[in-house]
Amino acid sequence: MRILCLCLLLFVSLLPLTAQDLSQSPWHIQARNIDPANYYGITVANGMVGLVSSPEPMRVKDVVLNGAYDYYQRGRVSNILKTFNHVNMNLDVDRRRIGRHDISNYAQTLDMKKAALTTTFDVGDKVSVRHTLMSLRHLPYTAMSIVEITAKKDVEVTPMSVIEAPDHLADVRNYYSEIDRPHVLIQLLTSVANSPSGKLKVAASSSFIFDEPHGSEP
Repeated sequence: MRILCLCLLLFVSLLPLTAQDLSQSPWHIQARNIDPANYYGITVANGMVGLVSSPEPMRVKDVVLNGAYDYYQRGRVSNILKTFNHVNMNLDVDRRRIGRHDISNYAQTLDMKKAALTTTFDVGDKVSVRHTLMSLRHLPYTAMSIVEITAKKDVEVTPMSVIEAPDHLADVRNYYSEIDRPHVLIQLLTSVANSPSGKLKVAASSSFIFDEPHGSEP
């Protein structure tokens, strides 16, 4: 049985953001009037992990794992495996879960030079959010999500990492562990499952990384 593992690093920053005008940049493709009913996602990938974008804030449609094939969906045809969606996030603002109908100024920008997708939006007059997704080139099985939040007033913000399993994965198991060292505390959320035929075992893990030193994290 082959075992394939994915990893996600979630980088969260609460520092002020600097706006950029990328409308004239040859490297950037921008979408502002996003219609979920007429949306066709793009993929940011590194040759092993592909992230397919979604019209929903802080979400992706699919995570595709290259080199992993199994029989499912389309008859007896070996298909590339859609694995754990380990980059989705939830965001609560003042204890309210935000969704597509709670935001404004929603836009997505594809950086063709850095292979990164950046989504920006405002949550009322409370916060502005900048969310960037990428598959890391130097770590083939690793993706990174960078979340930058600017508060416009005193507000309570709770970001959450979510690992979701597609229906075709079997025997899904979820784990939580902590790596506690003097210089760092890594809280690790992990999911493990079998591919549809059972010949592959896939796993995904995610963790948060903050700007602040150990012991001073939010």
